[in-house]
Amino acid sequence: MNKPFFRIILSSVLLTQLPACGFHLRGYDAPMSQNIPTTELIFNNTPEAYAVKNSLKKQLDQLSINTQDRVIDKNATNQSNATLPASIEVKNIRLQNYQLRGILTEIRMVLSAEVTYRAIENGQPRTLTNTIQVQRSYQYDQGVVATDNPQAEQIKVWLYDNLAQRIADQYVALSLPKITKVPTATTP
Repeated sequence: MNKPFFRIILSSVLLTQLPACGFHLRGYDAPMSQNIPTTELIFNNTPEAYAVKNSLKKQLDQLSINTQDRVIDKNATNQSNATLPASIEVKNIRLQNYQLRGILTEIRMVLSAEVTYRAIENGQPRTLTNTIQVQRSYQYDQGVVATDNPQAEQIKVWLYDNLAQRIADQYVALSLPKITKVPTATTP
């Protein structure tokens, strides 16, 4: 008879403590919600930029952020980006290969890009530029008969996806509510 009653009491105590275990981050006075308007994605017209843009669109779509495309044309006149309320501009996407030759060749692929975020913070436009770099290494045996390197193509796709994930994470982090000062309790 006491066992079911004890379980009910224990369950109710545990349920009342549940909101204190991470549903609301400490130091934030507002819930962790995002209010991001339609974001314009600005990329160059290159194969690497196209691959990163498609992956970034998927990442932002999973976060329920609407996107709109714009391509930078090198021959066009300089376009003003100051009027954009929310945008992500990705420039200078570079893929570099470093090889350490031996019996097995160690290949390190590095993908980097300059990313400019434009967002509205407290009613004021805010611009932040970062250089983001992702890398991955693998070994390739050049002593085998096969002349192709399918692993390199798989690593490129992984790098494009990883770069897009880092861009999306930084963009969402910029739009989260800022920490407000929590008054500290003073002891008499």
